[in-house]
Amino acid sequence: MKTRWMGWGPGVAALVLLAGCGVEDPEPQCVVARAVSDGSIGSFAAVYTLLPGQNPDQQCAQLKPESLGLQKYYSQDPNARDTVAVRSARLGRLLEDFDERPDLDASHTPYSVGAFSSEGPGEDHFCDVPTLSPTRLEVPATETLPAQSFRYEWSNLRIYNTPGIPGTQFKADLSYTENGCTATYQAKGIWPVVGCATGGKPDEAKCDPYADYSVGRLRGSGINPLFPVKCDPDALICVLTGDVPSDETP
Repeated sequence: MKTRWMGWGPGVAALVLLAGCGVEDPEPQCVVARAVSDGSIGSFAAVYTLLPGQNPDQQCAQLKPESLGLQKYYSQDPNARDTVAVRSARLGRLLEDFDERPDLDASHTPYSVGAFSSEGPGEDHFCDVPTLSPTRLEVPATETLPAQSFRYEWSNLRIYNTPGIPGTQFKADLSYTENGCTATYQAKGIWPVVGCATGGKPDEAKCDPYADYSVGRLRGSGINPLFPVKCDPDALICVLTGDVPSDETP
């Protein structure tokens, strides 16, 4: 996957000067909040809601919140749309677990990729990625271990873009398959991923966006104060409790 990164240069300074001379502001672009600085996946804290009419006792119907890496790639072809890639932290851990039993099919990828439907957000401030390639991992059986199969099929990915929420919330549909069992979910997520464990237990204070010097909390969580969040007791990360787009109203 080739990328074209946009940087600062003399042209930027010229645009700044022209801005004071009546030049129209550029059209807004679709933005995706960047991954964490160490390069690891997990820039968004995602939570999954099982859609009605499914058996919640099935293994595939029990997805817990997790970290997701979302990365925008700029197309080098002026006639092609920019794309976004999605990778699950859970699948990354599975790849490590199955390192000695690699997927033998080179067409299977541990991430999904899809093209934006437009360069900028629509009137509802969403940037849409209607279709993405599947994430797939097939692990062959050994003499002592059974074969394993995992598949994430994302669709209708929508990333919210406004000055106050610049690509830091998303929602999407997900069809998840594990060893022949398939369940469908509504997914939503926020950037950044913030851990909220103290002594291995949930600590809601770590999701607070504000510092509290009276209790020794010198800085906030880094989560947008507009986002209603809670500490998920299973994943021990701060997750969104409202809809997308979401503000402080439950």
